[in-house]
Amino acid sequence: MSEHTAGDSPSDPLVELSLTLGQVRAEYSTDETVFSSFSWPVYWGEIVGPRPCVLVGGRGTGKTTTLRGLAYGGQYSLRGSDISAWDAIGAYWRVDSMAVAAFSGRGLSDEEWLAPFSHYVNLRMVSLYLGFSAWHEKALGNPLAIDASAIELAAISLNLTTSSVPATLGDLAAGVRQQLALLEARLNGPTSRLMQSDFSLLGRPLHYLLEGLDASHEAARLPFTYCIDEFENLRPYQQRVINTLIKHVGDSSYTIKLGIRDSEHRERDTLAQGQTLVDPADYTTVDIVEHLKDQSFARFAAQVCEKRLARTQLRHIRMTSAFPNVSIDEEARILGADRERGAIRRALESQGATPSQLLEFDSMSPTAACLIGYWARAQSTDELVVLSDAIARPKAWNQRVGNYGYAMLFTLRKGRRGVSKLYAGWATYCQLADGNIRLLLELAYEALRRHLSDGHAPGDSVDLETQTLAAAAVGQLTLRELQGQSGIGGQLTYLTLSLGRIFNVFAVSPEGHAPEVNQIRIERDNLVGDAAELSLILREAVATGCLLAFDGNKQERVSAQTKTWDYQLHPIFAPYFVYSHRRKRRIQLSANEVVSLASTSAPRTLTAILSNRRGPTPALPEQLELYSGFYDAAD
Repeated sequence: MSEHTAGDSPSDPLVELSLTLGQVRAEYSTDETVFSSFSWPVYWGEIVGPRPCVLVGGRGTGKTTTLRGLAYGGQYSLRGSDISAWDAIGAYWRVDSMAVAAFSGRGLSDEEWLAPFSHYVNLRMVSLYLGFSAWHEKALGNPLAIDASAIELAAISLNLTTSSVPATLGDLAAGVRQQLALLEARLNGPTSRLMQSDFSLLGRPLHYLLEGLDASHEAARLPFTYCIDEFENLRPYQQRVINTLIKHVGDSSYTIKLGIRDSEHRERDTLAQGQTLVDPADYTTVDIVEHLKDQSFARFAAQVCEKRLARTQLRHIRMTSAFPNVSIDEEARILGADRERGAIRRALESQGATPSQLLEFDSMSPTAACLIGYWARAQSTDELVVLSDAIARPKAWNQRVGNYGYAMLFTLRKGRRGVSKLYAGWATYCQLADGNIRLLLELAYEALRRHLSDGHAPGDSVDLETQTLAAAAVGQLTLRELQGQSGIGGQLTYLTLSLGRIFNVFAVSPEGHAPEVNQIRIERDNLVGDAAELSLILREAVATGCLLAFDGNKQERVSAQTKTWDYQLHPIFAPYFVYSHRRKRRIQLSANEVVSLASTSAPRTLTAILSNRRGPTPALPEQLELYSGFYDAAD
């Protein structure tokens, strides 16, 4: 350990850890901070270039960092001052939900809001381009060469000619700022006054401006790229406005890259009747998680973490060494396999096992030996019956150990206090994050923070129990954050608490069901009530990353729902509720049950669901006692 104590100096390892791994929101970081430890994503080559792109990824997948990397600030940080070496020239635009909400309601139809919102989009896009122009001149000492007549046409198109026509880019920028302020003031006033304003035609002001750029200028080498993040914040009619611009990208010297959480729940229509955006004819879709998982997320995530630590005294930490993987047999020993093995052997002796049978039992691995008891309980039979079958059919028994050995680990400490299941190892952490780099950073940070706070040296491996407690803490934090991530955050919290408990009970009590149950399939045929409520719950759950959705037949990871889709709580919740994070088996719930589990009726419905299984309901894991009021209401 460093000689410093926590908090006494910026070089304190805990302070450095917090500054590098503990602050993971790219939205609130400077370009210098974000790109000093940038790792090129495997899909980078698919998003650069003139073709419009939809970048799909939930919170924490690196979507914002990638879009900012395409903007001029990111390219300057990553590629340097030579624009000829840049992959893109563009600007980052994060959609402000409060700003766009001003263009709706108040007695006006979506059709009536089209003109003022299109004018707002024009002003924003021109403003962003002029921001690049000002930066280019200041940072590189080279002003953009745009014809004065193009500046004049852009100003006229934006209705900025009440006193004098702007003659320079600086004049135009000042006029645009004034027009944006005027539009804001009128949005806060009577709508009758707003609708008397002069608006601009969608896309034309920017077209005039870009058309005037000297073709020999270095900035004319690439189309100007608008990186629009959090596209889902736009109302459907507002999305149609942007879609219209995308449809006509080929007619102008700009392109558009969209960042969106969920590609299945967005508008594809344009303002032209019958005209829609088609993938891949009009744009390409890049699913971040799928690309990262296909190209070794574990390796990419390790690079991200190690680059962030590279400039600190923690630079020698290597993720695979800091978070060593643990085998099933090793974990079984840690969780009490010797104790369980002894109890099973005594049972075998009392049931009349022969010396040769006991010798076979004693030669078994910890996992296989403990599975004798697990399988006996699951099948409501004697341990000797199971052992005899294992000896008689070794191939079938070995297959059973492979299929059920991991599930058996959840039962070894049933009813005991303390950690009852380990979630440790870099591979496991990457599975828990499921392609989400922010969650992975949170896991690594929390584990290393606890490790250093306990007095361990940075170069030491993190204790398995510490890794487990850290993973549970991140799962709990993710649960708490649901409240602020959606307008129905409370309902999503109820749903998560309910499903997490169901999966936990099934994990520690194997009787009467398949192992590693952690998915649901929804039976919709007998839905009582509004089907739109179920759709809203599932849509928001997937959009916030609370649930993952899979094709029920092909098991392909996607982000929407159909009648045949299965749903799984995000793996990050598994350590907190204590169940298997691995994508395995499902149970079926009715649509009515799902809607109820996402409401104040959840405790009652939870009780009814759990009462249909065999055996008593096990006690809550210690960490869930925080929500004992919720669960006690289910008793």
